[in-house]
Amino acid sequence: MKLKFGEDVLVLPARVLACCDKADAAELRVLLWLASDLSLAEKPLQLARLAGCSEKAVNAAISLWVKGKVLTKPTAAEPEKREETAQRDETPAPARPLLQRADTLPVYTTAELADLLEKRQSVRLLIDEAQQIIGKMFNTAEVNILVGMVDYLGMEEDCILLLLAHCKRIGKTNLRAIEKYAYSLVDDGITDSRALEERMRRLEERHTLEGEVRTMFGLSSRALTAKEKKMLDAWISYGYGAEIVRRAYEITVSATNTPSIPYANAILSRWNEEGYRTEAEIDAHIAEEEARKNAPADTTLGNSFDTEDFLDAALQRSNALLKEYEKNRKD
Repeated sequence: MKLKFGEDVLVLPARVLACCDKADAAELRVLLWLASDLSLAEKPLQLARLAGCSEKAVNAAISLWVKGKVLTKPTAAEPEKREETAQRDETPAPARPLLQRADTLPVYTTAELADLLEKRQSVRLLIDEAQQIIGKMFNTAEVNILVGMVDYLGMEEDCILLLLAHCKRIGKTNLRAIEKYAYSLVDDGITDSRALEERMRRLEERHTLEGEVRTMFGLSSRALTAKEKKMLDAWISYGYGAEIVRRAYEITVSATNTPSIPYANAILSRWNEEGYRTEAEIDAHIAEEEARKNAPADTTLGNSFDTEDFLDAALQRSNALLKEYEKNRKD
């Protein structure tokens, strides 16, 4: 029987034959994927997903193949050169290295994608549900993005669907923009569904409040300044929604005849410092302030002192006079 390889052929060192008996299935899959693209050695998370094993198993597999001299590490001169370059760079390295950007994502041909989707049911279901959320059929480039978010960013399918649903709600349906958004989330350490849900909740809350504030303060289409965005984030951190902000807005306009975000911010900050959290508490506080302002002055004693304050002052003066009398009597 005559056999031949297909068009795409992987080339492996002959030393594989001497080591393959010591390797398990996962270690062999890691080696085959590395033979297809050696740069995967620098992307252990993606390599782990492709090989169907954990990142720890990938590191163990690479160690096995290095020990068997199937793979070789860089020479000593190469790390020294990289170290010298790093020393010349005055910019401090980030505490957590950022992921490489879109030009390093896996890129599949139409045939490769078809084969991948046939073999990986979870990704196929992801694509189907994602298309329903966004409301259109994806082209090859868009499918590539979603597969890359799974294989390279390490995002779980439910996290990706949650992200797509959020972006759809705020009117962002471009997959390239969503991909960049996903990068920023992973860079911020948002990797599980619970953390993602909390981030989405806060973002949607902010998006809703920003729309209300725009209408309320007559901002039209003008972009918020960095200072104004910081104020909005502070209001959200206080737990204040649009209705409480509206109360501060009404007080602002009443006092200044101008819708001023900084003035309203001062009011909201004071309420937060004084411990007012709910609409009911703030309404009661506003009513109390109004009652105090509108209360008639007490003129029964010839001045504007509160009766209780007046009596306290009189008592203190009487005590002082009594002490002075006692001292003079002794003298």
